[in-house]
Amino acid sequence: MTEFEKLLKKLDDLTKSANTSCSEFTNILIALGFQIENCGSAGHKIARHPAVSLIEYPNYNCGHNKGEAVKRPYIKKLYKFVKQHEEAIKECLK
Repeated sequence: MTEFEKLLKKLDDLTKSANTSCSEFTNILIALGFQIENCGSAGHKIARHPAVSLIEYPNYNCGHNKGEAVKRPYIKKLYKFVKQHEEAIKECLK
């Protein structure tokens, strides 16, 4: 199993979990090559990937309190984004 496949599996597993810490989720995205930007308001982040050119990138919310969990709909949205752009992201990680 390649590193990409392992990370994708972890991300897929998170779509089914009850709680995922912001740091765990963010670390997986960074390992997949995403650049995470704070979005101005507390807890909001934008996940940009250099292999994918878009006007709007997926975002997620880490909540307003330190250690708060990322809600499952955000995780599913990012998982879908990775699956949709899988080949470009894989190529970028080589």
